[in-house]
Amino acid sequence: MLNLGKLHKNIPYKNDLTPYSITRTIMEEGQPDILFHWHTDMEVVYVHEGQAQFHIDNDYFNSEKGDIILIRPNALHSIHPIGRNYHFMDAINFHLDLLGYSTLDYASINYLQPLYNGQLDFDRVIKPHQQGYTEIRQLLIEAMEIGYNRENFFELELKSKLLSLLGLLFKHGYVHSKEQTRDAYRREEKIRTIIDYINAHYQEELTIDHLASLCNYSPTYFMNFFKKNLGVSCMDYLISYRLRKATELLQHSSLSILEIASEIGFTNLSNFNRQFKKAYYMTPSHYREEKRS
Repeated sequence: MLNLGKLHKNIPYKNDLTPYSITRTIMEEGQPDILFHWHTDMEVVYVHEGQAQFHIDNDYFNSEKGDIILIRPNALHSIHPIGRNYHFMDAINFHLDLLGYSTLDYASINYLQPLYNGQLDFDRVIKPHQQGYTEIRQLLIEAMEIGYNRENFFELELKSKLLSLLGLLFKHGYVHSKEQTRDAYRREEKIRTIIDYINAHYQEELTIDHLASLCNYSPTYFMNFFKKNLGVSCMDYLISYRLRKATELLQHSSLSILEIASEIGFTNLSNFNRQFKKAYYMTPSHYREEKRS
């Protein structure tokens, strides 16, 4: 089993000239809940153990041990715990620039640029019984180990492994054309606008009426639109995002519980405590003590 150590989510590139990151995520007791987001990287996930619910663009599925999950650049995606089930995965993120996206050659024009621009997409998941799985898994594990160990000349080896990995995905038919209708494009733009706004203004008082107005939707249509496309209600997403910020402040600041509640947009301390305990199965004070110990 790959031994990368326990790494924090969203590790920044250590060198912009070698744009990749390795992430280990362990879900326990219903956390972490990775909310909807997107990035310009391609992401490949290997599931070591357990189950979690993946949401990539409009597709939902539950992961299983041994799954290789493919996420194209700029795809909207989230990963949610299933109850309090255990889930253990490693992921490698890399920008297609690492593979020559910016170079005007045949490989870039016919494969990398269409993948980055959304003209091509991946099958969501490769199962152990599917064609090419063993070879693809081996290359993926080797790329992760190279990227984590960072030995001399690792940049050449990493680039070689990732190019071979992408070649196998094309060879075995795990890449397909993606038709993007005007309606689908508008829908994605609305979703990105809403998420960006919430992430930037979560500390403020946000109402359904105000968020709906950003999309020129009625409040009722907006609520249905959000739930249909993101799988949770808008208010549940907002609460989850605020609570995620609360965990950061509880671990890394000396603010009081009341100050943290106010800082993240809760106007009522009792409501903050109740929502936090519902999500994390403990009070904010207990969470702070546990993490700091």
